[in-house]
Amino acid sequence: MSNRITDHEDAEGVIPAEQDLHMLSSGDFAMLGIQDFAYVRKMDNPEDSDAARIYAVFTADGTHIASFESYAVAYAAIRQHDMEPRSVH
Repeated sequence: MSNRITDHEDAEGVIPAEQDLHMLSSGDFAMLGIQDFAYVRKMDNPEDSDAARIYAVFTADGTHIASFESYAVAYAAIRQHDMEPRSVH
């Protein structure tokens, strides 16, 4: 067993936080925070074309996870599930 310390590790074998992002692949970087953020988008109701518009909730990667009848309820649902709502323009 070697006692050698690599360039990326400190004396305890822990990678310092400022170097963590440099070691991520582009795919890993894209997934960073994907479970932490969501956004709301107003859209037509896909189930009923005569119904009022709905407020759809999407994860950071654009996956549709829920729909609500009001923006306030959609926003509250994001917060209730320990996610951060983000504005997307």
